[in-house]
Amino acid sequence: MSLYNNEYEEFLFHRIEDSDLLTGFVIGHLVIEHLLEEVILNYDSKLKDHFLSLSHNRKITLINSLGLVPDGVASCLQSINKMRNRFAHQLGYEPNKGELLNLISKCKDNFSDLSDGLEQLQRALSETDSLVEAQGKHGVGLADLFIQVVYDLEAYANKEV
Repeated sequence: MSLYNNEYEEFLFHRIEDSDLLTGFVIGHLVIEHLLEEVILNYDSKLKDHFLSLSHNRKITLINSLGLVPDGVASCLQSINKMRNRFAHQLGYEPNKGELLNLISKCKDNFSDLSDGLEQLQRALSETDSLVEAQGKHGVGLADLFIQVVYDLEAYANKEV
């Protein structure tokens, strides 16, 4: 029996927990992209080809314009995507503590935070100098951010329209 509630949670913890920030962030971003596809397919499977042809930014915009996710959630997903783009286009980019705290705060304000992972992560990062230190001292890290996002995206993917 797994300690985790679902396949995404287990995947994120196993893949992100022992990875560096860049790898962990890309993994989390890929899981979000997969769930966005589930959201649109559950809404209208005929949109698949069009959806897959869009950039990540435009996928979020489309899902938001269809009312499948609230504005705050779409804005937070855009912020995650912007940070991922910085990793992709600025070799050696590493977000500073302030950037990470802003992202965590934005996610905390727009996602359910069912297990208080975002609250714990925000507190731990505030008390330490880095995500690595927060993980070591408090047992919370980047995986906690993406898991909270995943919980809500799963709900949006399964909601009746």
